[in-house]
Amino acid sequence: MNRMTGFQKNIGERLRRLNASDVTKIVLSVVLILFLAAVYHRSSAPDVPMDSVESALRKGTGLSSMQKCSNRQLMQFMGLDYSDYDSYIYYKSREALGVQEVLVVRVYRRDDLTAVEDAIDRRVADQTRTFEGYGPSQVAMLKNAIIYKRGNYIFYCVDKNPDRYEEVFRHAL
Repeated sequence: MNRMTGFQKNIGERLRRLNASDVTKIVLSVVLILFLAAVYHRSSAPDVPMDSVESALRKGTGLSSMQKCSNRQLMQFMGLDYSDYDSYIYYKSREALGVQEVLVVRVYRRDDLTAVEDAIDRRVADQTRTFEGYGPSQVAMLKNAIIYKRGNYIFYCVDKNPDRYEEVFRHAL
């Protein structure tokens, strides 16, 4: 007893009438949808508490050798007001001539990432100008700085091995 409803007959008839052009359009549409879903998923980030991010960075990197900075120091060195952001961690070198620093900021809205990235760019440019004449190793580290954005987070690192910090940060999210 093979009974087909009118709807099923209509679908079956339409499928038989598909030509290569129609199949190509359908396949490309599905691929586009999957691509957009993957891009969206990659750019988003889970809501991870900043304490967890900091703990992961402390365990997996040389963050402990740096000094944890206060709200005032965030404003002094980065030009960022902590109250404008959801949360942050900021560490910098204990040495006066050190340029190593790590900053992670979680913003309220993704639109706020631009202001933080601009502040980071200014910091790198200022530090590069400061050390250009006499600190070639510092300038090399500054030119190798990493800025990475994911979801509502922005990560910035200047270090001899900034890739290690970025890897740990990515895994923490």
